[in-house]
This record gives sequence, C-alpha cells and structure tokens, in this order.
Amino acid sequence: MILSAIAVVLFLAIVTLLAIDRSWNNVTQEERNQIVFEQKNKAYGAFAIRKEYNKIVLMALGASLALIVIATAAPLILSGGDDELQEQIVTMDNVKLEAPPPTNKEEPPPPPPPPPPPPMVKQIQFTEPEVTEEVVEEIPPQQDDTKNTKIGDETTEGEETGLIPIDPGNAIDPDEGKVFTFVEQQPSFPGGDAALMEFLQKNIKYPEMEKDNGIQGTVFVTFVVDKNGNITNVDKAREVRGGPGLTKEALRVVRSMPTWKPGKMNGKSVAVQYNLPVKFVLR
Repeated sequence: MILSAIAVVLFLAIVTLLAIDRSWNNVTQEERNQIVFEQKNKAYGAFAIRKEYNKIVLMALGASLALIVIATAAPLILSGGDDELQEQIVTMDNVKLEAPPPTNKEEPPPPPPPPPPPPMVKQIQFTEPEVTEEVVEEIPPQQDDTKNTKIGDETTEGEETGLIPIDPGNAIDPDEGKVFTFVEQQPSFPGGDAALMEFLQKNIKYPEMEKDNGIQGTVFVTFVVDKNGNITNVDKAREVRGGPGLTKEALRVVRSMPTWKPGKMNGKSVAVQYNLPVKFVLR
C-alpha cells in the first residue's frame, strides 16, 4: 500500500516538472531574466520573484508529496507494520434448517350426524263415513276423542301436541289502536244530530271581541271518538280569519261534550275520526 502511494507521488512530481515551461516565452526563464534586468537592480523586486519562482514551486511540490506519503504511511506505522496486519475474514457458518414438521395427513373429521327427526305427533286417522250393511268391527273415533288431537291420514302414536283450545275472547284484535276515517256505522251524539245542534247552541258563548267587531263564520273541529265513545284528540281543522276567540270557544265546547255512541266496523266498536262544523252567527 505504501509503495503504491510513493509511486503516485513520483508520478505527480514528474508531471509537475514536465509541465514547467522552459521556453523563451516563460517569464521565469533564467536567460531571459538576465537580459531583461541587465543594468538594473537585481537585489529585489520582479527579478528576485522570477528567479525564485521555480524553486518555490518545487519546494511546495516536495512538501505536498511528503505530506501525502506521511498521511498514507501513518496508519500502517501506528498499527505495527505490514507484518502485523491481519486480514479479517468474516466467515458464515452454514445454517442447517431442520426439516419441516410432517403435515397432518389425517383425514378431516366426518361431518356431524344429521339431527334426529322430529318426534312423531300423536294423531288419529280421519275416516270418511260410509253407509254399509256390514257390521263395523272398528268404531271410528268420536268427536270428544279428537277434540285436542291432530287429525291425519293415518293413526300414529307419538307425543301429545299440547294444543290449547283458542278462547275467542283472548284473541288479538288487529284493529286495536287504529283510527278509522270511514266505517260501516258512524259514531253519533246521544239523541242524534238534533240533540247535538241543541247542545252547541246552549253551550257556545260568543266571544266579546269577535262580537264587537262583527266577526262570524264556521270553525271546523276535528276529534276522535274512541271505541268507548270518549272524545279525544280535539284540534282545529279550519279557523275563521281574524277570529281566534271563535276557535278557542269551539274547542272548549267540543271537549265538554258527553260520551258518544261509538262507530262500528264489522260489528265491533272502533275509534273513528270525526269532523264537526261549529257555526258562529250574529243575530
């Protein structure tokens, strides 16, 4: 390694020396300077600079080369010389991979058995009655025997079905909570329409503000007559313009009405929406 560095240094020195221009055109050429500075002071100035230029260049080159050699050789010297250098070789042990574990070649477990069939339900064969003169050996099941037993094509033994006779009184009403608009029989005021008009005329009190301003007209009130005949969900449907007191009075009177006769659908009492016009007339 040191020899290589020295060879490089010598090569650079030779190249530098060859690069120095020794022709007449070089201002540092010694013969040219002797002629140029003849009969002039040569102790200092340009003559001294030109004369010493090549020497200074060579000295600088030598110093640079020496530094390069020292920088290259210093690590070797500090490490104890070439004889003590040891080449570090990194070795890698061959890794022996173990054989993979044997695959489980066992067959997958069989699928679970199908669920058992549902238990047989006890039933009695239905026998179509037939008129015959022959003596019947097997008496067909009576009505009491088949009351809580399933009827089928054949008689089988099995579990009781646990059928419970349906009580019509406990059946769920599909119309429960439903409010009808049109029904077979409309709800009615006790005593009919004439009694309703009479009730309104007796109970309505004409509001003073509307009376003083000559405001009159018809307020439409909507409400629901439930299946028990009670008046619920009372609200205004249409008002008289400029007469809020008329609306307030109409709602009050409708809420004070007695229980109505409920409307019916398929013979059952149901909740029905009802619209009632309440007329306010000044006389």
